Amino acid sequence: MTQAATLAAFAMLPADTFRPGPTSRQFIESSNDRQPPFKNKQPVQGFSALIKAEQGSYLVLSDNGFGHRNNSSDYLLSIYHIQPDFRTASGGSGRIRVGEIIHLRDPHFHLPYPVARQTDRLLTGADLDPESFRRATDGSYWLGEELNPSLVHFSAKGIMLAPPFKLAGLSSVDNPSAALASLPRSRGFEGMAISADGNWLYPMLEGALVGMGPGLNIYTFDIETQRYVNTHASWPSYRYRLDEGTAAIGDFTLYSQTAGLVIERDSLEGQDARIKKIYKVDFEQLDADGFMQKTLVADLLDINDPHDLNQDGDERFVFPFWTIEGLVVINRTMLGIVNDNNYPFSQARDSSGRQPDNNEFILIEIDPLWD
Repeated sequence: MTQAATLAAFAMLPADTFRPGPTSRQFIESSNDRQPPFKNKQPVQGFSALIKAEQGSYLVLSDNGFGHRNNSSDYLLSIYHIQPDFRTASGGSGRIRVGEIIHLRDPHFHLPYPVARQTDRLLTGADLDPESFRRATDGSYWLGEELNPSLVHFSAKGIMLAPPFKLAGLSSVDNPSAALASLPRSRGFEGMAISADGNWLYPMLEGALVGMGPGLNIYTFDIETQRYVNTHASWPSYRYRLDEGTAAIGDFTLYSQTAGLVIERDSLEGQDARIKKIYKVDFEQLDADGFMQKTLVADLLDINDPHDLNQDGDERFVFPFWTIEGLVVINRTMLGIVNDNNYPFSQARDSSGRQPDNNEFILIEIDPLWD
């Protein structure tokens, strides 16, 4: 039986964290007591993916901004370099410092449709919806996104290197190219693992492909040849079955050549949240129906907190956010997890109608993932 995870470290970036930039949030109404627009600044929010960097730092990817193409054309897509000073049993401030910011851009006109900012070609949430990313051995970034959906290759400086890599038969209702949809809105490449040797990407859909029945598809992409192994979206490499009541996955990562972790979540938050779990899977362990077998690793709504690291006066910690989308393996007994706070909309920690969620970054101790 899986033991409850233990909170080992906690850090937080306040919801109202901004960076200088063009005016944002011009196309949404007020929410949680935050009045639009944000003049001459951009919120640091929407962490949709997480990878380890150097010397205890991390890279986080921003999603499309405010949730939809039609309200996010003033939100710049970025990769943030963050340095958490985790609060642990032995000390730490619990703060997160935001360092270098990499703005994603398409100066060479690789996107096959017009972008919101034609003059400087900085990309916005109206152009792409990044939900997953991995760093290749050459330092470049591969992003999985949901609008098309597609894989998109960027340099270490954030410059798009090629047109989006699309898979035949895979298109969202949000596709700017107006292709025939085989996926509902916001059900594209939510998670994406990279093999331990750095040769293969495994983009994973958030929703079921139209006409395939329940289950999420995982595909295989060869980084060297820059081609999908799959010839069509209806021929996935692997299949994943969600628990009953689960709405979507949050992330997918590998810690060996074949074994990895998946976040499952419902679409509820705060006291209403019921499913926020992490499962262990292996490409080589399939059930009788061909789906990857799952083993529970952690229930994020039931975490021991003997040192009250989030300082709420409770020795039980819950991570009840609507969208939990960043997961990284620190070592065989520790995971790092960060929420997407959907600023300024989500409100898992406060029910007053005035305080949007912060960006929280936690480390949890778990049973060993491998011997």
